[in-house]
Amino acid sequence: MISEEDVIPILKDLIKIKTENPPGNTLKAANYIKNLLESNGIETIIQNYAEERANVIAYYGKGSNTVILTGHLDTVPSGDESKWKFPPFDAEERGGKIYGRGATDMKGADAAFLAVLIALKRNNIRLSKKVIFLGTSDEEIGMDGSLAAKEDGIMEGCEFVLIGEPTELQLGVVEKGTFWVKVKVYGKSAHGSTPHLGISAIEGAAELIPRMKEIIPDFIHDLMGKSTLNIGKISGGTLINVVPEYCEFRCDYRLVADTLREEIKLKLQKLLDEFNNKGSSRAEFEIIHEVPAIELKREDNIVRSLKQKAINFGKDKIIALNYGTDGAMLVPDYDVPFVIMGPGKLDQLHVTDEYTEKQEVIDYANIVYEALIETYS
Repeated sequence: MISEEDVIPILKDLIKIKTENPPGNTLKAANYIKNLLESNGIETIIQNYAEERANVIAYYGKGSNTVILTGHLDTVPSGDESKWKFPPFDAEERGGKIYGRGATDMKGADAAFLAVLIALKRNNIRLSKKVIFLGTSDEEIGMDGSLAAKEDGIMEGCEFVLIGEPTELQLGVVEKGTFWVKVKVYGKSAHGSTPHLGISAIEGAAELIPRMKEIIPDFIHDLMGKSTLNIGKISGGTLINVVPEYCEFRCDYRLVADTLREEIKLKLQKLLDEFNNKGSSRAEFEIIHEVPAIELKREDNIVRSLKQKAINFGKDKIIALNYGTDGAMLVPDYDVPFVIMGPGKLDQLHVTDEYTEKQEVIDYANIVYEALIETYS
């Protein structure tokens, strides 16, 4: 059994290491993990893939096929620290809660995974699969760390991926995909006193923006419902007395099935073609980020074991995740079962005075430890 002393000190140490992204410096956290695991006799490597950015990868066992436990090391910025009642990098404990940036997203799961590997080694547990811990960087911005790990072959021979993102210990079996586009609108500049001599790109954008929801696919997913859109940024114009010749806005589509990506691209192009044929302002789009939706297609023994152990803790819901995870970078192309499951409340993501429940982190470590032994010993 994994105790509080096995996991909570690790969590506190990780919180105290700043890994805000930007700037995304995770090397200190990766080295801390490497030193911790190597001191417990666990093979660990640092994968440097960019300046001050590194993944940490640890291996336990001798099997030719693998099970991956993955969590990211980077966090979002803490923002104005004067607004925090509990300083974001002090890892203060109060009333059974551990406070700090990354406590929920997602250093609680990272600490649990490390405690699991150490417990397996300490107790000399023999498993039929090699267990890999993959601590990634840049999940919060671009998922470059998980991409680097995949390109280096980490998914070869993998039979299951456990993504420790916060779910309150519920089983997440599907997550939305991301499709971000920049819509660029071009007009013609003129003096503000003679707007009829110009073409306002801002007015063109204003005409297009309400229509961006029209292209959301009609498909409704059983768990996630319908795809969504947020228009999160708009900019254009230079001076108040100049007819703006350029405006752009950015659309964040979250798609409930990966098959919808091509549909929305075609619909968007058709919409802009119709707009351009009017002969006033002109528009085009640029894809700036896209990540596939992923969905568990089959259950195997490890999935069933995790599900039963979650039920034992009163967590009997199967859920969908609105946010994206490193799983979207790792799982596609390999058709392996996965589960998104970890400690932490969903309302604690990216908030001031972020916290995680201490007991939930301990429970999660034991769930993972017991499921691995039950399935692979």
